[in-house]
Amino acid sequence: MDWFEKLLADPYIEVVMVADNQGRLLRSSRGYSSDDDMLPSMLQALEVLGQTLADEFSCGVTQMVLLTTEKAHLLLFPLLQSTYYILLVIERSAPLANIVVTVESSLQELTVDDFMLEENLPPLNADELIEAVREWLRRRPASS
Repeated sequence: MDWFEKLLADPYIEVVMVADNQGRLLRSSRGYSSDDDMLPSMLQALEVLGQTLADEFSCGVTQMVLLTTEKAHLLLFPLLQSTYYILLVIERSAPLANIVVTVESSLQELTVDDFMLEENLPPLNADELIEAVREWLRRRPASS
C-alpha cells in the first residue's frame, strides 16, 4: 500500500487529489470529469492566497490551507516547495486536529520520486473517457 492508498484508508478522508505546479492532475480518488482540468490551477491559487495572508501577518511559510464548508473540510498541502499539491476532503465531523497531525507526519516523508507521473496515472477506463467526451460535447457551444 503506497502513501496515497494509506491516506484513502483513513475512514474520515473522503477524497485525495494530487496535482503539480504545471497544472496537471496527477492522481485522484474520485472519478475524472472534464472540469478536473481546472482543479490544479485552483489549488495553486488557494495556496498563493494562503501564503499571501501568512506573509501579511508574518506567520511564516504556509504548510496547509484549510477551507471549511457546511459539509466538509478541504485541506490543501503544498509540498516540496509548492511543486506538488495534495488536497484532502474530510468529513465535517472528523477529529480534524488528529487527522492533520497524522497526515502532516506522513507527507513529510514524501520525495519527488513519490510523485512521478508515469507511475501515478490511473489505468484508463474506456467508460469514463467516453462519458467525459460526451460531457464535453454537450457543453461545447453550437457552431453557427
